[in-house]
Amino acid sequence: MRVIVYQASDTSALSKNFTRKDFKCPCGCSRQMVDSELVEKLQAIRDKLGKAIKVTSGYRCLSHNAAVGGSSGSKHRYGMAADWRLVDRSINPVALGIIAAQYFKAVGIYWYDGCAIVHTDTRDAKATWLCDAPRHYPSTTYQKFILPTIRRGCTGDASRTATKMLQRLLGLTPDGIFGEGTENALLKAQEAHGLTVDGICGPASWKAISGASKYL
Repeated sequence: MRVIVYQASDTSALSKNFTRKDFKCPCGCSRQMVDSELVEKLQAIRDKLGKAIKVTSGYRCLSHNAAVGGSSGSKHRYGMAADWRLVDRSINPVALGIIAAQYFKAVGIYWYDGCAIVHTDTRDAKATWLCDAPRHYPSTTYQKFILPTIRRGCTGDASRTATKMLQRLLGLTPDGIFGEGTENALLKAQEAHGLTVDGICGPASWKAISGASKYL
């Protein structure tokens, strides 16, 4: 980790496609910072996808972090985090989160009405989570894959949140209940993608149905 400290007026390049302006705090404060590792990994993802990335939240000063409801220990406060999406929004946040987890240990997938982004930060420890509503972040850190394996009748906070994301991918109303309708839609999607047709959404199904597999 190498944190670069700079002034808000400095808009010079950090990498081939990112400048200091992309990561600056929007509140008008003068002192800014960004971790060079964060920039390097986002640039690698951009190169892999061949698509422009829009950073929706980079560095946050103490007052701005509080204003947006960020935690007191938010990695945004230290220039170590970025929330982002594609400029053209052509890849959904589930796929982006799966791809990002190849580069970052800390990844959050945020997908609900009005929000479709990924959070990445450069902490050393593994930390993954899902978000289907403001301030609702069930953890998936204990799992090997960023999204839990889900099936009909599954329970638990992370599973319900993941079910909503699967339902969005399948074009269903995201109610978080993995019932017959979700199972049938999943079976059809698995067949269409040449997957094992078992009604269980594990890593292979998540990658294929989200579209992440073409970039892995």
